[in-house]
Amino acid sequence: MPTFDLRGLKVAEYKNASGTVTYDTPTSMGDAMTVQLNLTSAEGRLYAEGKLAEYMKQVTGGTISAGVKYIPDDAQKLMFGVTEKSRTISTTATKSLLTTAKDTPKYVGLGFYAPDMRDGSNKVTACFVHKVLFGQPAMNLQTKGENIQFQTPTTTGQFLPSDAATQDIMEVAVLDDAAGAIAWINACFGASA
Repeated sequence: MPTFDLRGLKVAEYKNASGTVTYDTPTSMGDAMTVQLNLTSAEGRLYAEGKLAEYMKQVTGGTISAGVKYIPDDAQKLMFGVTEKSRTISTTATKSLLTTAKDTPKYVGLGFYAPDMRDGSNKVTACFVHKVLFGQPAMNLQTKGENIQFQTPTTTGQFLPSDAATQDIMEVAVLDDAAGAIAWINACFGASA
């Protein structure tokens, strides 16, 4: 996977209607900084006559960590189930995001891309994760010190097989350019633009 110039981090609500998976309109998850995907597997060993006779390994899902400059309000409402609240102070209405014990995060599809090099040619690697459940990132604040330090959110989550008959987990495509990667990701979401 590419490790530089990550772009286009988008999420959309995952929906399952009797095994038919669809996604709502994608929204930006924020300016992408880092994404780390780790697949998890189930293993099984069968011993017969004192020795290992069979061994199986099957991908079951994985973990994801995504770092962004900040997570826009629409993405927070979608991913974490927070609600928008308005408070009026004097005559000024101030919008806030309210986290409650009743918040229900939603499964989302996730797409992103990054420039890559394949056999000496410039390419773009695009990735789509079919079903992810994210948790709210930790909030880190500190007082001003001698050095400038940026505090940016990193959210982690679990991804698992989709409810489609094929139990899709993750797709990766290598394309010629960013426009092709964006079109491919949009097609994964079921959108044309």
